[in-house]
Amino acid sequence: MFIDFDWTHICLGLILLGGSLIFLWQKNKSISYLFFFTIFWIYMMAVVSVIVFPFYIPENFSKFGNKLSINLMPFDFGGCFDDLPALCFRSIYENILLTVPFGFGVSFITRINPKRIAWLAISVGLVFEIAQLVIVLIFHASFRTVDINDVILNAAGVLLGYGIFCVFGVIYSFIIQKLAQQPRHIFAYIYDVVHNQN
Repeated sequence: MFIDFDWTHICLGLILLGGSLIFLWQKNKSISYLFFFTIFWIYMMAVVSVIVFPFYIPENFSKFGNKLSINLMPFDFGGCFDDLPALCFRSIYENILLTVPFGFGVSFITRINPKRIAWLAISVGLVFEIAQLVIVLIFHASFRTVDINDVILNAAGVLLGYGIFCVFGVIYSFIIQKLAQQPRHIFAYIYDVVHNQN
């Protein structure tokens, strides 16, 4: 039986989002913060729909061995570039692009120490792969592969996203200073975020 990301999971995610927003509102978080938190939450729901779903649950676990596929050799793609080079390149850039929004957007919901961004990037990649490993072990989802390359590529995506955020911060600050006006509302929140990261 295949379990896919459907409207049930979307509704559950939105209900949890609603509860989180109420909690954060009671903690006196600003409307601007809640706006960025909502965007980040929806992005994470999309990530879950990609890295967790779909997965297959066999009808008879006893007859279905755990065919666990693990690659712990960095930059070893197992001859993929010889057989299906286009698919390999697609897998690489999709794994990077998956986490670029994380690297860019995480600063809008929590303060990130620039000196620790590399550790955060690695942690994100590890969490994603561990999630897939757990699915394999619990549901015997044999077509899932746990790959150190995915960890590296996801981490690279986070770093790339954070780099884009830093460039955005410099440009945004320059524009605000040139306008010679005090930013208001969401623009003030963005200005505070990019300055607090320095």
